[in-house]
Amino acid sequence: MQTQPFRKWGRGSAGVCTAIALASAVISLAAWAVCAVDAAGSTAPTSAVSAEAKPAPQQIQQWITQLTSHRYSIRHTAAKKLSAAGDAAVPAMKKALSGLTTPEMRHLLRQGLREIAHADLLRGPLITLDAKDISAQQAFDSVCRQAGTVPNFINSNPGMMPQVSIHAHNVPFWQVMQKLAVLTGISPAPGYYGNPQQLTLIPNGSLGKGHSIDIEGGFAITPQSVTYNRSVSFMSTGPSATQTFNIQAALLSIPGKTGPMQVQQTVVTKAVDNHGNSLVTPTPGNMWYGGNQMGGVASFNIPLQWPHNPGTVIKVLRGYIPVIISSHKKMLDLKFKAKGVASASIDGIKVSISHRTGKTGMWHFTYRIMEPAGAYNPNSNRQNIINQLDQLNSATIITVGGRTVQTNGWGGGGGGPQGITYNVNVMGGKPAEFRMAVFTRQQSLRIPLNLKNIPMP
Repeated sequence: MQTQPFRKWGRGSAGVCTAIALASAVISLAAWAVCAVDAAGSTAPTSAVSAEAKPAPQQIQQWITQLTSHRYSIRHTAAKKLSAAGDAAVPAMKKALSGLTTPEMRHLLRQGLREIAHADLLRGPLITLDAKDISAQQAFDSVCRQAGTVPNFINSNPGMMPQVSIHAHNVPFWQVMQKLAVLTGISPAPGYYGNPQQLTLIPNGSLGKGHSIDIEGGFAITPQSVTYNRSVSFMSTGPSATQTFNIQAALLSIPGKTGPMQVQQTVVTKAVDNHGNSLVTPTPGNMWYGGNQMGGVASFNIPLQWPHNPGTVIKVLRGYIPVIISSHKKMLDLKFKAKGVASASIDGIKVSISHRTGKTGMWHFTYRIMEPAGAYNPNSNRQNIINQLDQLNSATIITVGGRTVQTNGWGGGGGGPQGITYNVNVMGGKPAEFRMAVFTRQQSLRIPLNLKNIPMP
């Protein structure tokens, strides 16, 4: 699997965002401001950038026509321009792909569509919201809805949150969420394994703890703690001292926009304290996987080297985070039958639900995943799909009356040739439909890391 470079979209809390080419896609960002409303009704200053002009439809059509040129340079220059046009070129490219094409034209169109989709994934959603004196819950609901997720408040009373005013137009999601975290004290919860399609928010969450944040398109990186430990072992022939120095950080993705992530060992290319010491360790350790993180916040460590004459802050910390991310969302949608079993297949994995039984208020059914022979491989695409299907807390039940409810506990299990079977309970109405979002592909990314002025322990 080829690792794709991830170019900059926007950075940090400075408030000024510069639109930069992202995987050959050019996106524009307009003025925005997010502010709390105090007794005087004052607001924070607004940051702005200029908008980029989109190519005209005639220009896009001309580039598509040039894909049939007998000259290599014309064909491939046109292909690059179409990729750079981004979403504006997608309808015309799809229309051309369904018409009369040459083999290479089909290849270039498909490659361009993949690049644009990849850029959209990395860029993340852009938020537009213009509201004054609204409740923080309304703000979170609107921002998350535009990002394709749902806020889930834990240990917070939405009614006690302050009123906020938001003026944002095409602003990256995490920049708005960072401002809301500052204003309300509410931000994503680390290590919470609830519904993986929801963004779980708590007081003093991941954004609230870190004084620094690095926004990389659809992802945000924030340090959570910095530790230094020195120990002496007497188990060898002579006492030997060891020391460890690392940063525990959080990588935030958007539940519902992407699926489970595997976070690998961070690669540090530059780390310098304010005394000029290099903190890059020559022995970063073994490759470490953060598992299939499904809650939108993945914790990971950044190993560093403790200097002889340490400074007080890490002035620069640069590198990248290798991540395997799940994308290409599909909906598993099964309708309950009065008798018998309803089933569907996702990439060769069969999923079924039995007919429902029970009475008003509590209903029961059986949920089954049929694993193909030899499916288990922790890093395979198929196993990643099975892991998601196994997360019944991400399923949604639509009742006969049209209500949306979630499962109310399940038990059972068991694997092997018979697959996995669960006995599921549902409250709140008679089940009519079973839905679950499943991400069917995995992509390797390199998410850049660029943090500054982190206090030394």
